[in-house]
Amino acid sequence: MKTSVIFHKQFAMILTCIALTVSFLANAQTTEKLTGTLLNASNEEPVPFANAVLYQLPDSIFIAGTNTDSDGNFHLPFSGNSPLFLKFSYMGFENVILTLEDSGELDLGKVYIRESEMVLETLVVAGEKVKGSTEGGKAVFLINKQHVAASNTGMDILNQIPGVFVDFNQSIRISGKNKIIIFVDGAERDHRYVQQLRAEQIDKIELVMNPSAMFAGEADAVIHILLAEKETGFSGMVYAELPISRNEVYSFPTASLSIYTPKLHAYTSYNGAFSFFDVTQSYERKIFGEGEILTDQQTRQRSLSHTLHQGLEYAFAPSTLLHGYLAASWFSETHNGNITLQKNEMEPWIAQRQEKDWNRSVTTALYLQHEFNKEKDKGITVDWTHSRLMGENRLTLLHEEESFVNATRPEQKVSNLKVDFRTRLTSAIRLMTGFQIQQQHFGNGHENSFDFKSSVQALYSTIRWKKNAWDMEAGLRTEQIHIQTANQDKKRNHLYVLPNVRMGYVWNERHSARFFFRSAMVYPLFHQLNDFEATLDPYTISFGNQDLQPYIYYQANLEHTWNTGNLMLMNSLFFEKRSNVINSLNSMNTSGLMEVTFDNLGDLYQIGLQSSGSLRLSKSISLNHMIRIFHSSGVGNEIENFPSRDRLAMETGFSGIMAIKKDITITLRFRYLSPVYDIQSNLFSGPLYFVAGEKKLGDQWKVGLTSALPFSRKFTYYGLDTKGDEFYQRAIGQINMSRIPLWFTVNYSFQKGKKVKKENRNVSSGLHINKRGF
Repeated sequence: MKTSVIFHKQFAMILTCIALTVSFLANAQTTEKLTGTLLNASNEEPVPFANAVLYQLPDSIFIAGTNTDSDGNFHLPFSGNSPLFLKFSYMGFENVILTLEDSGELDLGKVYIRESEMVLETLVVAGEKVKGSTEGGKAVFLINKQHVAASNTGMDILNQIPGVFVDFNQSIRISGKNKIIIFVDGAERDHRYVQQLRAEQIDKIELVMNPSAMFAGEADAVIHILLAEKETGFSGMVYAELPISRNEVYSFPTASLSIYTPKLHAYTSYNGAFSFFDVTQSYERKIFGEGEILTDQQTRQRSLSHTLHQGLEYAFAPSTLLHGYLAASWFSETHNGNITLQKNEMEPWIAQRQEKDWNRSVTTALYLQHEFNKEKDKGITVDWTHSRLMGENRLTLLHEEESFVNATRPEQKVSNLKVDFRTRLTSAIRLMTGFQIQQQHFGNGHENSFDFKSSVQALYSTIRWKKNAWDMEAGLRTEQIHIQTANQDKKRNHLYVLPNVRMGYVWNERHSARFFFRSAMVYPLFHQLNDFEATLDPYTISFGNQDLQPYIYYQANLEHTWNTGNLMLMNSLFFEKRSNVINSLNSMNTSGLMEVTFDNLGDLYQIGLQSSGSLRLSKSISLNHMIRIFHSSGVGNEIENFPSRDRLAMETGFSGIMAIKKDITITLRFRYLSPVYDIQSNLFSGPLYFVAGEKKLGDQWKVGLTSALPFSRKFTYYGLDTKGDEFYQRAIGQINMSRIPLWFTVNYSFQKGKKVKKENRNVSSGLHINKRGF
């Protein structure tokens, strides 16, 4: 009780300090803001990241400077006490100078800048440059013609962004992070929605590597996809991936149709996912003093997924937008084959593995955006999502003398309501605040009566101050979670206070620096809590742990960005700590069986260097890279008492695009993660790379060939070295491949109509919902 009183006093003091800071900054701001939008005179498109510098006459004394944002907007302090002039400059454009001596206007409206005729030859290249920049807490990448030429779908576009990698299962990883929230025009979506987008639809992509207090605490990173200006008329796409060999089937077909009017956008689409592979899973387990167990499991993986999307977007007025969305999915994944187990010199245990898996899910969402006052950037967004998943999973190990059956009927319900409000308090200070409510219910069928309920309530506020070259943001997020399971009548309540800070400084259009500090929460997942006991083989069982506790982690980054137009380079020093992390726990029980479960094992640390960026070598060649070199260490807690372990690790990835004659584009993607220590285990995987070629046939058709891991014959998708007091185990999972796996791709796209002005969208920053399944 005493601790609760002290906490509430401390929390009240924090809120009071924030309020006093806002009041002080608001009263101290005596200058007004000079605003406007910089546009290309030839096509009236925004000119992002241009220099805007304010000078005092008659001696051209520097007063203030800034860069236009991704929409061409600029904000500069303006006192009006002396004659001034404003200068705009950007590579490939003529300078623009505006004299403000006789003007009392604070809003300059549209300012036009013309392309330079003297560098016309360079402009052809500039039109395809890597147009990327850091803006506040995000990195912004504009999609150019070369990206589109090398891509068919939205997932293909993501693969061309520095640090982003999409693997065999269409899972997204960004610079070592895999809990990614995706937004499309402000509304939360999943990777299946991105898959059905046409590459031509995407205008720019924003990456938030250190999400602020406005985003869910469990999010590692955020991707915001902004679509190009909509068209009146209609557009669509049919895309297919056709395997040439039956040994490996890797196909993600898509079909979509959209109809546009100036106020209405209706769309429907389908996307599938089919992955058939021959898989080998094995482990070698050495039990100290008792010998060893060897297993070899040969199966055929069959993954099937079908998803239908329906959406309707309507603009009631220039300031009000409503978007309704419905998605229905059917999917399954099975591994059928044989398993052979050998313990010491005993007769081999041979069984047939038979698996049945069937799941269906429905997601409905409503997104509302309303602008009260666009000049003051005052608006509200409401994002509601409801998702339900039901499944039936049955695994049978058939042996001539005994059989093992594992059967479950998982059910998941997740509802999420998110309301965000933002306003500009002064010309330099912006306030964003909101609340969030999420309800989750997980259940299990058959003989196991697992039942899990949780409720999360979150309150958060972020204050952003931007003046001249400085940009600062401070946020506070409070999350309260109530957890109840079937075997625990009493609810478990947790309250967390999560501060976030960001500071940035822009020297000029080429150099900028940012510092981030972030604290966030990670909650247990369904399969980690589900205490249903499954038999994996005669000597191994697995089950969840209902006593798992959420854990907190901290991140700090110091980053420098260098942008020359043809080169965008982001280098950073990072530190990360995960306290009392949830991880897999392996141990031997008194019956000699291996138990695989989950527990809060201890602390994980990472400290290192990271570099990512884009380089345009020539008009036809561009490269993206990401490399992380870090020291990884794990320290067991007092309960599990694992010894401290540490090692140097590296993660690297790169992608390249080469455009050659006759509308042919070649792309290459590569990723590798070296072994990394966990608390109890050592994780590793093999290198993964793709090579693809695309040929454009007219304005609507595109054909191509894709190959994954040519000449490798095997891909190690997971590896695990685990050591306990009584055993050592090495487990490996591999996909068996043809010498040169090939997939034929064909894409037909169409569009007709005029372009209209697209309304700006604000990200709803909702809680992440696992829409895929368990």
